[in-house]
Amino acid sequence: MIERDAELGVLLRTLTPKARDDLRRVLIRDHADRDAISSRLMRYRDENGQDWADIIELLTMYPDACRRVARLLGEMDAQRDGGVS
Repeated sequence: MIERDAELGVLLRTLTPKARDDLRRVLIRDHADRDAISSRLMRYRDENGQDWADIIELLTMYPDACRRVARLLGEMDAQRDGGVS
């Protein structure tokens, strides 16, 4: 699990701080809110919107993974803001 979290952390660090914060905020919402956000993203009909919608839907289907990603994103934000060393 620690190794997978490290690999996931490397991948999440490729996102901009704003994108990481936006993703974390979406993931900590309830299921209905995530579905609504995903639907709105798909309306843009571009590749990026569809990719983000797919990621959100996938993480919604796997609650443990969703919580793990949200936790890692929160830890990254705390590190960036100087809250955790």
